[in-house]
Amino acid sequence: MRILLFSFFAFTLFAGCSESKSELTLKQQIDNFIAEQQFEEAHSLLDEQEESEGIAEQREKVHLQHGIYLIYNADPASMRENANNALREFIAVLEINPENEKARAETEQILNIYRTFPDRQPAEDVLEKLEELGFQI
Repeated sequence: MRILLFSFFAFTLFAGCSESKSELTLKQQIDNFIAEQQFEEAHSLLDEQEESEGIAEQREKVHLQHGIYLIYNADPASMRENANNALREFIAVLEINPENEKARAETEQILNIYRTFPDRQPAEDVLEKLEELGFQI
């Protein structure tokens, strides 16, 4: 009887405390991936969805947070690579929403840093996209 009672309580506790991923909304899942810095997983989940305005907003958020993560958590030894990758993320944000002020400000901040170093600039593919978006290099 004790074993049965213990098993029942353990099962109830386990069932009550665990929330499966399928029960979470897409936004909650994306927010969890961002919080855990699992940006590739967030992109994969979004790639499985049908395109809609809500999906575009989530993509914008993931790209923005990934770019911010890359630039502010960069290992100094890989700063240039991370700066280029962050710029790529901010470019993706601006392609989704050209009015995103945070992505524009972060892009300008990175470009200002590049401007302080002679003979340094972002990667060629990044430069082309930035120029298309109207940034002065």
